[in-house]
Parts: sequence; C-alpha cells; structure tokens
Amino acid sequence: MRIFRHEVEVALKMLRTLVMLALILTPLSWGYEQYRQARQWQSVACAYRVDELTRRSGLTHVEPASDSCRVLKRLGVPVDPDSLTPPSIAFRRVASRN
Repeated sequence: MRIFRHEVEVALKMLRTLVMLALILTPLSWGYEQYRQARQWQSVACAYRVDELTRRSGLTHVEPASDSCRVLKRLGVPVDPDSLTPPSIAFRRVASRN
C-alpha cells in the first residue's frame, strides 16, 4: 500500500539520501577545519618560540625554513605539546650542544 504518489516517494528518497550524506560530511568537514586551525596555531606558537630563543641567545641569524617548527626541531627544541619545556631550559640545552 502506497501512501504518496510515485513522484513524491522519489523526492522523499532523494531528500533522505541528501540528509544522510550531510550527516556524514558535516562532522568530517568540521574536523578538518579544526585540524587546520590547530596546525596554524602551532605554527604561530613555534614562530614565537623561535623569536624568543633568538632574543635570549643573542643569535644573529637562524636559517629560515618554510615552517618555524622545523627550525625548532633543527635546533633540538622539542615541539610536541607533551614534552614542551620552558624556553630558558630549552635554550640551555641548545647552548650546551654548541
């Protein structure tokens, strides 16, 4: 037993498919945007960290890189959030290597 005409049923099936697709794609796009923003903030934080290390150490030249987090890794300063240390301790580590 059909409740609606055939055209209405087809339209409702298409609407159901679009809603399901939107329910899948919306969280994916939101998660990607959050990931992109987190990477951008990490890059900003690394740039400030490099600037602070160069000011404290008196370095006149730090080789530029496309990503300031790479500069920190090259200098031996940890970048991951779990092992971040205050800049003064990190500077002592970098200075003791030279």
